[in-house]
Amino acid sequence: MAATVAVGAAAALSLVPFAFLVIVSLQPSPDDGSSLWVQLFTRVPIGQYMLNSAIVSLGSALIVLVVSCAAGFGFAKLPYPGSRLALGLVVAAISVPVATTILPNYLNLSNFGGVGTYWGPTLMYAAGATPFSTILMTNFFRSLPDELVEAGVADGAGYFRIFASVMVPLSAPALATTGVLAFLGAWNDLLIALLFLPDPETRTISVAVASLESVRSSNLDLVLTGSLLSAIPPVIAFVVFQRYLVSGITAGINK
Repeated sequence: MAATVAVGAAAALSLVPFAFLVIVSLQPSPDDGSSLWVQLFTRVPIGQYMLNSAIVSLGSALIVLVVSCAAGFGFAKLPYPGSRLALGLVVAAISVPVATTILPNYLNLSNFGGVGTYWGPTLMYAAGATPFSTILMTNFFRSLPDELVEAGVADGAGYFRIFASVMVPLSAPALATTGVLAFLGAWNDLLIALLFLPDPETRTISVAVASLESVRSSNLDLVLTGSLLSAIPPVIAFVVFQRYLVSGITAGINK
């Protein structure tokens, strides 16, 4: 009983900032008394900013899913000479701070037109999320019995067919976990989007909200309303996939 009360209290406290944003957004604007939501959608192209964030976040999540799932299956079920070393390098990549890679990546991508376009930050987000996702998928595939692969080979199926027809459907919880985490990381990021998408028309919602105070308005309540709007898609993603998140993360760390 005490544990339930403690968890409930912690959950209630975690909702306080979100509730504060909701209350503020429903108040009239101190400037002219109009709705803050109406001001938000009329003063700035907020819909375009949300679309920009969706393109970058969903694109990076898709890349992470494809790469980490295929790599995890290879590491777990198709070991090769040097695979343990390769997996160790993937683990080591997690410890590399993103800030230390931004400058060289910025210079490299700028030479290929990756600055000011969607695919530059999309690759940056995917590269940052892939190491952890690969480890999670590797551990998940290790939890599946090797007999599944052996039975498929005995029936004459190739490894790609076994992967696509057997392993991928079974890995739905882990895939949902990696996809949601990659999406949230890209959606909430400010630094990479600020540097790689400098043009206002390609600006993401996180950058737009951060620059709203200094560029568009002196109304702090409008900034808080924009913050609430930017938080809605991640909340929806978490609510929809929450039953997969716990099982996916647990399966990914058990081995």
